Amino acid sequence: MRTLGFRTHVLIAVAAAVGLIASLGRPWYAQAPEAVESTYPGSSLAKSLERLISDPTGTTGWDALGPWGTVLAAFAAATAAGALGCLAPSLQGVAREVVRYSALACFALVAWKVLDHPADGTELRMGAVLAGVAALISCTSGSAAAAAPLKRRRSSHTAYAQR
Repeated sequence: MRTLGFRTHVLIAVAAAVGLIASLGRPWYAQAPEAVESTYPGSSLAKSLERLISDPTGTTGWDALGPWGTVLAAFAAATAAGALGCLAPSLQGVAREVVRYSALACFALVAWKVLDHPADGTELRMGAVLAGVAALISCTSGSAAAAAPLKRRRSSHTAYAQR
């Protein structure tokens, strides 16, 4: 089985970080409708999943998370910058730690906000799901990019000697 290359992991980590920031503009939470008598078991779950996917109304991530939305966007931007920094041999040592820990922080923050959402009768919407998927992809691809072996910079002496 062929694995993805280093540059592919960097590209995927950057794209996931951008997707995470974009998900903050989508609805994360919305009011759940009043419960009605169900005709069959699981109908309320089916209706909830239907609203999760198709209902465009609700509170956006920026509004719902408050200052945590800004923190999440900053961690996502740091993930993208760290992933791009891994491409430069002179920055790779520092950038790999930045991408590793900022991607992990993104995933932890999104998981916290998805699992511990407001208990005032709200339910999740598609923005929270997209953020969870983007944070998971960012964490896995960012970790794979950070785990790549360090590239050695070629000194001018060795470059001259190889001519």
